[in-house]
Amino acid sequence: MIDVVAASFLIGFSGAASPGPMTASVLGLGSRQPGRFVAGLVAGHGIPEAAMVAAIAFGVRDIPHIDLIALLGSGILIAFGIVQFLHAGESVIVKEETRAPVALGLACTLGNPYWWVWWLTFGVGFLALHPAFVEFYVGHIGADIVWLGLLAFAVSRGANVLGHHYKKVVQASGLAMVLFGLYFTLTILSP
Repeated sequence: MIDVVAASFLIGFSGAASPGPMTASVLGLGSRQPGRFVAGLVAGHGIPEAAMVAAIAFGVRDIPHIDLIALLGSGILIAFGIVQFLHAGESVIVKEETRAPVALGLACTLGNPYWWVWWLTFGVGFLALHPAFVEFYVGHIGADIVWLGLLAFAVSRGANVLGHHYKKVVQASGLAMVLFGLYFTLTILSP
């Protein structure tokens, strides 16, 4: 079963390393307590991932109200991005935002229609061929932990190097989160 863990790690790593709302979150907020922030972010992301693996294991192929769930997640993602953009230079606000990394991880995941498409196509297919559900989850979430952890570590070091220019990076990341949320919303609402 180590081959399933390795395969799901590599597959998961390719997704984790792709630009998206999770990456934007780490770029914007990962400089403050990066370990704690990434742990919460991955936990928030890991909850729907675990639920999806369990649903597939029990034969569920359709998710009721998927569009509504994705729209709610997209809205939360937009709200987090706006707050991050507007308060990029205020470390107190950033610390407040880092108290909700689990919620941010949930929003980044559930608001992303590509996450839904990936799981309901490739994820279902892979697990149908290799029904090692726990092993798949371990490898898959392990990729998120490794990538986001490395990224947060680099961001926390880079924040000190960039100094006051780091505010622009945080604002750009907040804007990216808003744009991802709007794009996801339009994708969900378009016929």
